Amino acid sequence: MTSRVQAAKMRVLRMIHGVTRRDRLRNENIKSQMDVERIISYVERTQLRWYGHMKRMEEHRTPRRWYRWVPNTGRPQGRPRKRWDQNVDETLRKWRTSLDDVRARETFLDRENC
Repeated sequence: MTSRVQAAKMRVLRMIHGVTRRDRLRNENIKSQMDVERIISYVERTQLRWYGHMKRMEEHRTPRRWYRWVPNTGRPQGRPRKRWDQNVDETLRKWRTSLDDVRARETFLDRENC
């Protein structure tokens, strides 16, 4: 999924910059000329910000209830789909921590550092 997002971003950057693939410019050169942030890091940062926001929510709020909700039906055959908190945990592991560590230290309660 991340490669599709990055490809779409590069397509937009090339259009904005007025360059086509036939001009044979490297993606790194276009990114450095336009001074843009990696889209994946932006998505990860906002995902973690939403996680902190959701954990600080009151229990009766709808997003919080949906986060805790567990379906009572069986799952389809095949590989299980990735849950949202698994994506958050994967992002945190990239940043050298884990979801369990964040929950234990209650890092999400500190809004200034989120």
